[in-house]
Amino acid sequence: MTTSIAPQTLVQRMTEGRISVREALHSAMSLAESLRKIHDSGRFHGAVTPSNIVLTAAGLELIPALAPSAAVTPYTAPEVVQGSPADSRSDIFAFGAIVYEMLTGRRAFEGDSDTALTLSLTNSSPEPSGSPAVDRLVASCVAKNPAARWQRMQKIIMELKLLTVAARRADAALPARAQAEAAIRAEIHEVEARMTARLAAHEQSVNEMQRAAVDAMNAVREQLAVIGADLSVAKEKLAQPAPKVDEQALSDQIFARMQPAIDAASQRVSSVEHGLNELRQNLDGLQRSVDADLNDLEQTLKAQSSAIDSARTAMSQTDDLVERVVEAIESLQSTVLEQQGERSTLVN
Repeated sequence: MTTSIAPQTLVQRMTEGRISVREALHSAMSLAESLRKIHDSGRFHGAVTPSNIVLTAAGLELIPALAPSAAVTPYTAPEVVQGSPADSRSDIFAFGAIVYEMLTGRRAFEGDSDTALTLSLTNSSPEPSGSPAVDRLVASCVAKNPAARWQRMQKIIMELKLLTVAARRADAALPARAQAEAAIRAEIHEVEARMTARLAAHEQSVNEMQRAAVDAMNAVREQLAVIGADLSVAKEKLAQPAPKVDEQALSDQIFARMQPAIDAASQRVSSVEHGLNELRQNLDGLQRSVDADLNDLEQTLKAQSSAIDSARTAMSQTDDLVERVVEAIESLQSTVLEQQGERSTLVN
């Protein structure tokens, strides 16, 4: 329903922006009731256009046609374009075109010229709206053959009620769908946070191991340099003429000087190997943890998908039930109208 206080035509309202589904259905229902009253009185409007529909704070008002007009509009029925007189069925055509425009934001029939518009009205069909229920309602109103259209506004009003119920159910389902999507996003965010933290810890461990390996290699090089220097000194001593010395004692002395450097280098190498083993274990643990998180996320997504499928099934069953109820009401209504018609015929 429009929120404006001052009256405005429907065409003015549509130029302000897209009309919500709830507002469009409310206006469509009001327009349908207005046309039903006109048709039930044995009359027709003959010029149903957005310019002749006024929206007020109290509701919708259909302005009577002031005078017949030969101008072709995007709401003129094909038979009227071809020269046939207007009747209640041409009102229904215009109604369908207006409802389509309110719900989709685009005209059902368009043309850059009178000729192009005439061709569109007589040969084209509206583009799909995205809603099978809306398309069925509109198609039953804007059929090219007047006899193929719905003949009574009562049938259209029943379809509009069905659409309104479906729209309300869809609006009610939005919070639940949003809640499910929020839960999935939160689960994904949590998994991403855990994986990011673990990868950061793993990266820190790798950096520490790299620094330890570099330090160990530098220490090993230093120790090897010391050993090389000691060997050079020993070679020089052996090359110089000197009194005969105890070679075993000299060898033990050289080994004793070199042993600490060799032990230190060995310890460094062992430390690097130990660190690499820990890094491999951390990598294995990280892989298992990531696999577990991904598996949990997959199970969560499956559960959410199953819940959504169950909700869709329940909504589909409800739609079927509502449609059967509506069909039963329509059948009863048609029977009552036929009996009333028969009684009127007998009285006359």
